[in-house]
Amino acid sequence: MGRKVVVSFSLDTDEDRDLLRWLGRQENRSAAIREALRARVSGGVTLGDVYQAVKAVERLIRSGVVVAGAPADNGEIWEEPPDIAAALDALGKL
Repeated sequence: MGRKVVVSFSLDTDEDRDLLRWLGRQENRSAAIREALRARVSGGVTLGDVYQAVKAVERLIRSGVVVAGAPADNGEIWEEPPDIAAALDALGKL
């Protein structure tokens, strides 16, 4: 096992209030921070990413943006792009 390295950083009580609340709910802050950093570095989709995307769509809908579509008339079956399918599969494993 490698040696331990301590890395410190600062958070602003106003700008980082959400992070401070999240950290306060963690049993093991170091493990939670490592997991969050690994998810970010690996480019994996997190529940936070999904939540942010849903909130963005909600803001668009509230602003009056409407998205509508109809099924293709030619009987074509739409399939998820492989990268989207992989991201959803990864999300399901969280």
